[in-house]
Amino acid sequence: MIPPKPASRPRRVSFWRYLQLFRNDILSAQPEHLYSAKMAEFKTPFFRSVMINEPSLIRTVLRDRPMDFPKSTRIAEGLRPLLGRSIFVTNGETWARQRRIIDPAFEGGRLKESFPAMLDAARASVLRMRPGAQDIEPLTSHVAADVIFRAMFSLPIEADVATRVFHAFQSHQRAQPLLNLGAFLPLPNWVPRAHRRQAKASAKAIRDLLTGLAEARQAEIAKGTAPPDLATKIMTTPDP
Repeated sequence: MIPPKPASRPRRVSFWRYLQLFRNDILSAQPEHLYSAKMAEFKTPFFRSVMINEPSLIRTVLRDRPMDFPKSTRIAEGLRPLLGRSIFVTNGETWARQRRIIDPAFEGGRLKESFPAMLDAARASVLRMRPGAQDIEPLTSHVAADVIFRAMFSLPIEADVATRVFHAFQSHQRAQPLLNLGAFLPLPNWVPRAHRRQAKASAKAIRDLLTGLAEARQAEIAKGTAPPDLATKIMTTPDP
């Protein structure tokens, strides 16, 4: 049985049509065979990609041999204004150092300490639901942000700064597609990337808000009043 999914595109479309579909909806832009295969290759004039659906292969890529499967620099092009050189887009020794710093906060079952916060976010999302058909994307984005803020900073999404970050992120998503021209074309590093002004502004707003949260948490740690959430664990664990 194939789980529910968006309607797939025809098997063969022009590159420019694929680019248009990809910018609008990544899942609907994929042909049917990519969803039914254990592993399927997809080719365009400028790059080749592989979709993996088999759980054992996913474990190989993400857990067992992550250094052999670096993140795509093409995808990072669209995420750079927001994520900079963070762990979500880095590779190699930079990524390994970042993982080494944050891993202790998640090891030894410590992540289970965040489960109550996640459960509270799930219960709050149920209360926000209404009868009838709804667009699931805003609901899932909302609960994902709620989980992050409750687990990281002990703040529900209704808190002022969390709400501001969430709305700024929504603005960023509308302004900056996941892939821009630099993601599809193999441009050298010295070529400037054309990110929209609104995307850069929303990315800066998000980074400024999160910087404020981190600085406030540093002050709480120094006073000994910080809650024992993920942010505190990451910021107080020595880099081995």
